[in-house]
Amino acid sequence: MTLTCSPAGADVFIDGELVSKAPIELPVPVAVGSHTVKVVKLGYAPFIDVISTKGRRAIKLEVELVPVSGVLHVDSTVPGSRVLVDGRFVGVTPLDVEFDVGARAIQVEKGCYKEFFKNVLAVAGKEAALEVQLEALPDGVNPCIAKPAEAPKWYQKRWVWGVVAGAAVVAAGAVTAGILARPSDPLAGADVRYDLSTAH
Repeated sequence: MTLTCSPAGADVFIDGELVSKAPIELPVPVAVGSHTVKVVKLGYAPFIDVISTKGRRAIKLEVELVPVSGVLHVDSTVPGSRVLVDGRFVGVTPLDVEFDVGARAIQVEKGCYKEFFKNVLAVAGKEAALEVQLEALPDGVNPCIAKPAEAPKWYQKRWVWGVVAGAAVVAAGAVTAGILARPSDPLAGADVRYDLSTAH
């Protein structure tokens, strides 16, 4: 079996097994009987046919694929970046994916990097290629960059709290000592006697 295809570069499967990319110029040996031939390429409707080799010495297929969608190719300086089309997640870089015909908003994002945005016009059977260079977020707001520990404020230092605690202990001792040293009521416990002879 030989096969020509427009456009070239489509994958050719026979009975579910990838055998080559179109065009197939050299004959591909197949057993006598019925076989399923499938030709697929991103951006085009797949071609599927069942052929029979019974009683035939050679089979030649001519396939013309019909374009149905655009093809988006995205690569980025940070592998594994998320790709969204019109806000819908479609995969991670590097990526080749079909997308609907028309104006589309492409977004590429990765943690700790600035988001990339671009409007693209998708054309059926055509590839839109984006080579995205993501920029890291500034150091002050980048969660992937460890921030140096800040020096403690003067009121956070240990010696300050040590002085404060010491002063509190001294003050508490002074208050306690003042209470203990306070003189008792001068009338408490006194033996009071009244001279009734002088009473009128």
